[in-house]
Amino acid sequence: MLRATLRQYPAGTTLFDSGSTMSRVLLIERGWIIASKMMSNGTRIVTDFFLHGDVLSSVSTAMSQEAVQTVGEVSCYEFPGQISGESGSQLPLILTVELMKRNARITERLASVGRRDAFGRTGHLLLELGIRARNTSRPDLDGFECPLKQSEIGDALGLSTVHVNRVLKEMRLGGLLSFRNGIVEFLNRRKLMDLVDFDPSYLSSISGDAPDRQDV
Repeated sequence: MLRATLRQYPAGTTLFDSGSTMSRVLLIERGWIIASKMMSNGTRIVTDFFLHGDVLSSVSTAMSQEAVQTVGEVSCYEFPGQISGESGSQLPLILTVELMKRNARITERLASVGRRDAFGRTGHLLLELGIRARNTSRPDLDGFECPLKQSEIGDALGLSTVHVNRVLKEMRLGGLLSFRNGIVEFLNRRKLMDLVDFDPSYLSSISGDAPDRQDV
């Protein structure tokens, strides 16, 4: 088994970027992480969100030239160095599964940006995050704690902050969801899923093949 170090990172920490040379693998124990790319004109594109239980590799994000930063405080288990030759470790298989899951998320995001309107993009992303966030602290809440700013949601969907704000207001007035004080609450999840054509199977079709994280 590989030995990992539990590390704490404050909000806004750049964990690794396109220039990272050290091989590191992180397993998120708590918190949210954003992967993004900066364009030559200074605008940012958020390419993915990583949450509790997700695994990410500095080698992978360096190849895709992404910057990876924390949103709020984050706790991660860090596996340093080369891991492919470690006897008995399932971490290479876990990384492969994580890359497949990430590819499924990004493919769905591309479909949203290319073919869904602002309402559909926003609703689809929040429904996805609602499943991945796995709210356990408030069992009475049909929703999740979300530390994202509206600008970060917009950067993931190709929308301005003003546009995201308008869509969220429309959803609230329509009795679909509320996003206030860092809490997303689904007021009518089923109706929202129907309206934005949300099929969650892309989030679960691979997870059954993943080895237990305790076996790394």
